[in-house]
Amino acid sequence: MDDGGDAYRKAGYDLSHGMWLEKDGDVAGARAAYQRAVDSGCPGPAAMAATNLGALLATHGDPDGAVTAYRAAVDSGHPDAGPLAATNLGSLLHRLGDTDGARAAYRAALDSGHPDAAPRAAALLGNLLADLGDVGGAREALRAAMDSGHPEEAPGAAFTLGYVLKRQGHPEEARAAYQWAIDSGHPEVRSMSAANLGFLLKEQGDVEGARAAYQRAVDFGHRDFAPRAALDLGLLLTAHGDVEGARAALGTAVDSGHPYAAGQARRLLADLG
Repeated sequence: MDDGGDAYRKAGYDLSHGMWLEKDGDVAGARAAYQRAVDSGCPGPAAMAATNLGALLATHGDPDGAVTAYRAAVDSGHPDAGPLAATNLGSLLHRLGDTDGARAAYRAALDSGHPDAAPRAAALLGNLLADLGDVGGAREALRAAMDSGHPEEAPGAAFTLGYVLKRQGHPEEARAAYQWAIDSGHPEVRSMSAANLGFLLKEQGDVEGARAAYQRAVDFGHRDFAPRAALDLGLLLTAHGDVEGARAALGTAVDSGHPYAAGQARRLLADLG
C-alpha cells in the first residue's frame, strides 16, 4: 500500500477543498481543511495550504494565527509558496507596526528571485523604506522592481520612485521616473504619472511641458485621472492667459461627470464668462 501517495492525495484534497469552502464563504470549514493539509507535513500541499490559511486568517481577524501560518510557509522553503507567503507576511507585519519584521520578510521574498513575489516585495519594500526615511534603500528597492519588468509591479514602482525623488528635491530624476512609468503603458499608472509629471513641470516653470503632460493624462482617458488632469490643465491655461484652451480643457472636465473635477470646472467656466 502506497501510504505516502495516499497522504499526498489526502493533503491535496484538503487544500483544494479548503479553497472551495473559502470561495463559498465557509471560513471555519476552510480553516479546518487548510489546517489538515498543513498538519499532513506533505511539502507541497502543506506549504500552499499554510499560505492560504495565512491569508484567510489575516482577512478574518486573526493576525497572530496568520503570522504563524505565513511563517510556516516561508520556513518550508517551497519555491512558490515560500516567497508568496513572505510577501504577504511583510504586508501583515507592516500593518501591525512591526517594520523590522516587515523589512526582513520583504527582503526574503525579494532575494528569492520569484517572478511574481520578488518584484512585488521589492515595490512594497521601497514604499516601506520611503516611509521610514531611508531614501537610498527605497530607491534601490524600487529600481529592483522596475528592473524586473513585471507588468504590474514595475510601472507602480516607477511612479512611487518619481514621487519619492520629487519629495526629496530631485526633480530631474523624478521626471525620468514618471516618464518611465508613462512609457510602460500601464493603463492606470501611466495616467497618474502623466498628471504628476504635469504638476512637477508646472512647479519648474515649464508651462509647455506641463501642458503636454496634462494633455497626455487627459488623452489616456482614465475615469478618475483624466478629468482631474483636464481641470489642472484648465487652471494652468487660465493662469497663462489661454482662455480658449482653458475653456476646452474645463469643458472636458465638466463633460466627464467626475464627482469632483466636473463641479470645480463648471465654477471656473462660469468665472471665465
